[in-house]
Amino acid sequence: MTLRPADQFRFEVLACTTRLLEAMAPEQRAALVAALPGLTFYEAEARRRWPAAAMREIELAAIALAHPGWPLQRLDSLDLGSLGRLIPQLLLMAEEDTDLAQLFEPEGGFVSLGGLLAAVRLLDQQADAVDLLVALDELEARGLIVSVDPQAMRNRRRYRVEPLVAAALLGLRPRSESLRLVAADDLPDPAKWLPHREGDPLPAAMGRQWAAAQNCAVVIKGPGRNGRKTWAAMAARAAGKPLLVADPAMLGDPQRWRVASALAWLHDAVLLAEIDTAPGEMTEVREPACGAINLALVCTRSGAVRLPSGLAGSTVTLGLPSPAARMQHWQASSLTDGLPDLDRIVLTTGNIRRAGRDALAAAKLAGRTAPAPEDLRAALRGLRDARLETLATLLDASQDPDPLFLDHESEAEFFALVSRCRHREALGGDNEGVRALLSGPSGTGKTLAARHVARALDKDVYRIDLAATVNKYIGETEKALERALSAAEELDVVLLLDEGDALMAKRTDVTSSNDRYANLETNFLLQRIESFRGIILVTSNDADRIDRAFARRMDAVIGFAQPDEVRRLEILQRQLGEGHMASPALLDEIACRCALSGGQLRNVAQHARLLALDAGRAIGDGELRAAIGREYRKLGADCPLRRPLAAVG
Repeated sequence: MTLRPADQFRFEVLACTTRLLEAMAPEQRAALVAALPGLTFYEAEARRRWPAAAMREIELAAIALAHPGWPLQRLDSLDLGSLGRLIPQLLLMAEEDTDLAQLFEPEGGFVSLGGLLAAVRLLDQQADAVDLLVALDELEARGLIVSVDPQAMRNRRRYRVEPLVAAALLGLRPRSESLRLVAADDLPDPAKWLPHREGDPLPAAMGRQWAAAQNCAVVIKGPGRNGRKTWAAMAARAAGKPLLVADPAMLGDPQRWRVASALAWLHDAVLLAEIDTAPGEMTEVREPACGAINLALVCTRSGAVRLPSGLAGSTVTLGLPSPAARMQHWQASSLTDGLPDLDRIVLTTGNIRRAGRDALAAAKLAGRTAPAPEDLRAALRGLRDARLETLATLLDASQDPDPLFLDHESEAEFFALVSRCRHREALGGDNEGVRALLSGPSGTGKTLAARHVARALDKDVYRIDLAATVNKYIGETEKALERALSAAEELDVVLLLDEGDALMAKRTDVTSSNDRYANLETNFLLQRIESFRGIILVTSNDADRIDRAFARRMDAVIGFAQPDEVRRLEILQRQLGEGHMASPALLDEIACRCALSGGQLRNVAQHARLLALDAGRAIGDGELRAAIGREYRKLGADCPLRRPLAAVG
């Protein structure tokens, strides 16, 4: 017969029930059996299994000796003597069977302090009330039992085993949305780990450390969806231990943390928790509640983690994978045939696997045996991150944007920017990101240029929403920017910081607390942009307002000027499209006399088209003149166009 922890618990209950009945006076035992007929089952089963009391003790001791890692045996390691194991057993007995509860709790239900004391005195003549109170407090502090009514007087409190702990004592996996136990055999094989960079630590090395000793913690830093949890799971597999995955909120809740660490201790599991670290903040991890456990903490590169003094800690940083590592992950996703330049897609390992699965699914749906470039393109654009989408807006770069009209110098700088984005990893250096400043008056094409960059690189472009990012509370703006920048790095998208001078203003002399915190925002953004490994484009209507330190960190600075007469004519003709009836003479006059930006000329064309639609005809001179006049009224200026001869006099 193959025994399980639940079988051991069943035998322990049977033995405990028998000992309680044996300790009673004969008339008391007879009265209880008469009042609680269910007890006869336990008496009969005990006599059948253990004809002599010595056989009972021998079998229970043999089971405990053969399975030292089972949860009931781990209770013996608590420094509480026999009560450390007896109290949880009595509390579980009471919940399992109401007849058993009434052996020491006449009213049934949850067990009170008095009921526990009565049972303990029957089973252990050496224990007194003080010993019981000390054991109860210790078990509660370790997260193993909970008080049902903690506000009641101590002598009236009732207790139960914490439900998840009760499942562990029975050898069951926790059934909870916030805790998930994965058996060692179900964890990924550490031999299949693909290092992100040369020299990265291997999970098998951490596994050997966990197998040799308890109380070892590792902090795994890096971008999200980049194999941090997989690394921890492989290390646990190498140690031969299960993995207990805890909800991130458990770290901040003392009671839930006690339960999580108690379960890790009972299952001899590695406890894995994710920490939401933020710039300038430190997350403090509490001492494990029960005893020595191994701990894996996953977090981003920002912020700090403080471990308890009793834990031996180390840090592992998993950066973005190298081109060679990315190709290995693409190959593992069966996504290399017929798809060029995969090594230039700078994604985290998890996003590579997601994109690979989605591309294969799209190809299968279309009836193709292998993914085509359009399948991969759709899969990459299907990658989403709530951190980015709540703070930024996706701009449409899938269609050909309007032409970009630049002077010769700015055009050369623009193409150099696109080329730098394509080869940013090959250039090497301390940072593989690209930062560019697009400066010029409103409507001169800065946002349009960002769409052109994204289109040339075949990437999405997200514009940061300042209304959702800037916060009046100290430190919240930095946290929001950190979330947006981190998500953009992981998804390899183009990030557009529109009206960047609102966040990159020149630092001022500190004369008040407001100045101090405004400078802190600027300092944070300076450091974060310098370490940013993606592509970020910053636009500004007035570059002089931006702190000079930002200009030094920019890889490209492109100036956007108001278009000249030739450019204005090209823009207007492009915006009007084919089929308009406006005279060439009027178009030339608008180009020569109306010093409007490209954005303003677009507004003119849109309004002229609206007037023509209402009139049911093509755009003519009348609609165009009316649209020009409206645009100048918006500016509060006189329209420079000459009035037509028919309107003179």
